[in-house]
Amino acid sequence: MDDEKKLLNFLRMEKWLADRPDHPGEAAKQWLKDLYQDNQLVKGEFKLGGRKVDLKKITMPVLNVFAEEDHIIPPKSTQALKPLIGTKDYTELPLPGGHVGVFVSGKSQGILGKNIYGWLKKKS
Repeated sequence: MDDEKKLLNFLRMEKWLADRPDHPGEAAKQWLKDLYQDNQLVKGEFKLGGRKVDLKKITMPVLNVFAEEDHIIPPKSTQALKPLIGTKDYTELPLPGGHVGVFVSGKSQGILGKNIYGWLKKKS
């Protein structure tokens, strides 16, 4: 409470956590089954809008941003994307922090925007 900057950062994180659309239970159940249990996306079996998703068709540049201490989506899970997609133009941006902290922590705030901007500028 004595550090206004830290307090505001904490309040931003709390707002971000609470201010999201509801995720219906049945949709979450299907998502978990298809993507986590059955690994359909990696197997080339996942359908979105009635069409199979083929990761090899991703040929545009990819910037993979992930949290180094993420316990929900561990870095190795995120980094597993690289050999599955069709692009050769692949960049990883590991950031300090956890699943939510990667976007709202003081450590990441100075790194995230600057690096995304730099990456996009090189691609334009």
